Order: sequence, then C-alpha cells, then structure tokens
Amino acid sequence: MASKFTAESGHWYTQDGEPMYTIVGANGKERNTTLRDARKEGFVPSVTTVIGIAAKPSLENWKIDQALNSALTLQQNPGESLNEFTYRCKQDSKEIGRKAAERGTVIHAMIEQGFLGESDTKPYRAIKEYLEEHFPGEEWVAEDSFCAPSGYGGKIDLYSKSGIFVDFKTKDGLEGKEPSRLVYDEHGMQLSAYAEGCGFSEPERVSIFVDREQTDLIAAYKWDKETHTRHLSMFNSLLDYWKLVKNYDPSTVNTKEKSDG
Repeated sequence: MASKFTAESGHWYTQDGEPMYTIVGANGKERNTTLRDARKEGFVPSVTTVIGIAAKPSLENWKIDQALNSALTLQQNPGESLNEFTYRCKQDSKEIGRKAAERGTVIHAMIEQGFLGESDTKPYRAIKEYLEEHFPGEEWVAEDSFCAPSGYGGKIDLYSKSGIFVDFKTKDGLEGKEPSRLVYDEHGMQLSAYAEGCGFSEPERVSIFVDREQTDLIAAYKWDKETHTRHLSMFNSLLDYWKLVKNYDPSTVNTKEKSDG
C-alpha cells in the first residue's frame, strides 16, 4: 500500500538506484522528497515523473468526466454558494481517482507477492499463464530499481534476464476490450526508458492491464520492436526538457566528490 507521503509526490532514486520517495526532515519527521532535496543529494527523477511533464489528454478527459459526474449526481446544499458546491464536486471527483489508485496499488502488491513466491493470487496466476505461453522458460525479476547514467531512475514491475520488460496497469471494465485500444505512447515510452536504463537496446516490451474488479481478467499488448526507437527518443526529449525546466541535471552529479565532501 502506498504511504500517505508518496501518494501525490514525484518519485526519486539515488545514484545507486535505491528508491528515495521520502526523506526525514530537519524536524525528524518523514516527508515527501522534494526537488530541493534532490539537488542537494543528487537524486534522480523517476521515469514516470519525467513522462508526467507532458500533457495526457486521455487522463485529463477522464478527470473531466469524473468532475461532470460528481456535478450531476451531487445536490447543492441549501445556502451553499456555487463556489462551495464546485469545490465539493472537485473533491468528490478526486476521491474517485484516489480510490482507483489505491485499488491499483493493492493489485500491484498482489502480483508482486506472486512473483516473489509469497502468495498465489488471481492476477499473478493470470499473468504467469500469459507469460509462460508467450515467453516460456524465462527467469523473471520483480520490482527491481535502477539509475540510468543519463540521470533518471525507476522501479520495474517485471523483467527477464533476456530483456523482456513488463509493466502492469489496472483498469475498470476490461471484458471485451481490444488491448491495442488500451495503450498509449506513454506506456511504450515507460518500458523503453526502463530497458535503456538497464542497458538493453532491443527489448521486448509488454503492457498488461488487470481488471480492478475481476482481477483474474487481463489484457496484454506486446509492442512492436520498431516503436522502441521512437518511444525512446520521445522519452529522452522529455528528459532533456525536464532538466531544463527544473534547471537540474542529475547526470552531472559527481557522487565521489559528494561522498568525499
């Protein structure tokens, strides 16, 4: 389960690839890691943090739909101003997104437990069956983190020693959905960035969607190898843009000097 600190913050990693989502502040209390902390300690942003700097029309449209749904289903209270009602609608729609994210975190944990040999869960069994059919005999590594020389990091849902990278997403109402209609360039970019960060130039990439209610129902999309170069170029362009916007390039941090100082 995601902590209360990391739920709405960007993810950061050390130059050694260790997650550093939170940090202990000067007051001795745990808090979100900030850009200021990253500059001081040489932390690198996550792949999803970098991709997050670009607009996501599909996500924004979903947020608009949720806000409209809240406005249509909630009633304005007697004496409640329009501004107050609008604020309540916004909070209600955010709650829907928060619950969806929490459910996604739970399902990710269920899958991770399966691949770590800790629990035989429904989503794990469905995903394992797919992988054994399409990629037999592979040795899989779950939830491994890294730091790339170009100054970004991440935690990979699943990958194999031969260079197959798998990312899990959760979605409502998967039944009957065509996998090709579920994926966007950002999904391919994420997998390409993971592969590049781990030193694989010609990876296999798979996006697997798990139904939030029927957790044994999945939809898998195997990306064309030809799109890897384009997706990697898109990500690296965003990484350059992120560095310029933040005025911070973690790839230039000299970790030896930092440790000696």
